[in-house]
Amino acid sequence: MSFCLLWVIWIKIGRIWMTEKKVLIIDDEPDVISYLTVVLESNGFRPYSATTAENGFNLAVEVEPDLICVDIMMPQESGLSLFVKLRRESKFSDIPVLIISGLEQEQDFDFRKFVDSEDVSPPDLYIEKPIKVERFIEAVRKLTSSTHVKK
Repeated sequence: MSFCLLWVIWIKIGRIWMTEKKVLIIDDEPDVISYLTVVLESNGFRPYSATTAENGFNLAVEVEPDLICVDIMMPQESGLSLFVKLRRESKFSDIPVLIISGLEQEQDFDFRKFVDSEDVSPPDLYIEKPIKVERFIEAVRKLTSSTHVKK
């Protein structure tokens, strides 16, 4: 057995033992999913992805992610509709949600402009597209840290 093969096995075993945080990306743009998957993997996270709100919800049930990143503008069902659905499910109400969209700039995002139901708490964070890697990873680390406290 070569040294390289042993090294690869060691790295894979190490990743299994590490407590990688699971991040679910829900976006209808495959390029965005591919980009964020690489960014998350290279920063020690375990990404999962779905291209529709329905598949994203089902995947959330299956993998129980530590963080859900969702795009607003998606065909069939919007990311905000999915977000409201997630918030109303007790199983997901404490999972942080990061909204990613090119719809508005970060400083201008007003959740209540889109969802006026007071029984739904706003998302944990909003990041605008195009995504800046440093800002995205900073947000993911913050929202998946054990010290992150839900509002």
